[in-house]
Amino acid sequence: MEPAVRLNAAHEPATLPARNDHPVVEIPFTAVIDGRLFRGRGLSLVAAYVTGLMDPQAINAARIVRLVFQFDGFSVTLVVEADVRDSGDGSGVAELSFIHPTGSHLPQLRHILNAFIAGDLVDLGQTLAVAGAAAPKGPKAQTSVESRLSPRRLAGGIGVGLLTVALLGVSGTMAYQRLFVTLVPTLGQVVTTGEVMRATATGQIVFLNLEAGKGEVAMAIQAASGDVQSLLMPCDCVVTATGIREGSTVLLGEPVAQLKSDADQTVISAAIPQDILFDLVRADHVNLTFPDGTTAEARPVNGAFPQGSEAVTLLPATPLDAARIGQPVEIRILRKAGPFGSFYEALAGRVGAFVRGA
Repeated sequence: MEPAVRLNAAHEPATLPARNDHPVVEIPFTAVIDGRLFRGRGLSLVAAYVTGLMDPQAINAARIVRLVFQFDGFSVTLVVEADVRDSGDGSGVAELSFIHPTGSHLPQLRHILNAFIAGDLVDLGQTLAVAGAAAPKGPKAQTSVESRLSPRRLAGGIGVGLLTVALLGVSGTMAYQRLFVTLVPTLGQVVTTGEVMRATATGQIVFLNLEAGKGEVAMAIQAASGDVQSLLMPCDCVVTATGIREGSTVLLGEPVAQLKSDADQTVISAAIPQDILFDLVRADHVNLTFPDGTTAEARPVNGAFPQGSEAVTLLPATPLDAARIGQPVEIRILRKAGPFGSFYEALAGRVGAFVRGA
């Protein structure tokens, strides 16, 4: 049976909780979060709504999300950073609130939504297709030598040649990516080697001063018994609270603040699966990609690899700003590939820079 095509002119906004003035459109798409696939329920310019088995650690956390739109014969993928929230109504729908809704993905997302609402795109099951059919071709006319050598035909031939070269370049780049590049399936996180201040009791924070000097009270915790325990600042250093404020409830031993002095380094903490640790050992270098699109290189700290553990610390080639602490990082391991790898790595870098600039 031929699947039914639903025209979009009759589409009503999806009945989902929109906390803004942007309408939610029921367009078919798939979201990929930490390697897991989620079915799209609705989409707007500032948020997406998905269903699927969500990792509890992803709830109320920032994640890099890939929005995949499956067309008839190809797909379009948009990468955004979003806060993952549970709808809270028991429906199993998760809200992905875009952290940078006006980022580089916005023009493509707006074009897809506008085309879908206008009816230029139609929903064929889980696939998008262009509305209407191509006009039938007329009878083939006889062409003269002059017409074959016309400027339009010459321009078309040059265009086809350039497109062929571009396709060869893309094919080679994809082959290089598949053979010599390993994408770590889980995101890393920017951390510091400084000390972590932990709660000395289970209770409520009744005082918090992140600008306290060495020996001064940084925070006070009131336990259920009524006792108040004060945490003194052990150094003159930069303090970053781990999502707490006055009135927050903490558990005994829970991290409450991250300390960073001039002697500490900003590094990447990553969970590298055991099956790709060998790729990291023989890596030519490691590429880091931050949420704003900035890239950097890194290497394992002291070249040491843990035994029986997936936790690896990567040291960036250039020091990272302290403002990046806590940000998620996409990690790619690039194995040695000789002149072939150097050529396609440089080509991929130029293509990526051109796409970001466009």
